[in-house]
Amino acid sequence: MSDAQTEIVIECNEGLDISLVSDFKEFLKQAAGQNLPVVLDGSALERVDAAALQLLSAFFIEARTSGLNVMWKEPSAQLCRAAELIGLKETINL
Repeated sequence: MSDAQTEIVIECNEGLDISLVSDFKEFLKQAAGQNLPVVLDGSALERVDAAALQLLSAFFIEARTSGLNVMWKEPSAQLCRAAELIGLKETINL
């Protein structure tokens, strides 16, 4: 990590589902441990399931509690729609 780094960017692949949640959780955990703002690039996300949205919800709630700034960069329409359908849009800052 460079001294000049001011944020951690996590690029979401085209799919984020239950098969990837465990690995993605580790990415989020490592990013949170850096004590820098976290930017989730959701521009490529085409598929997201309830397990992934639950993980994101837990991450955003924990981030708020600990004072960690988390934001989205270009969240896809599919991500926004999925979060809205299960009532988590506000929880994950969309």
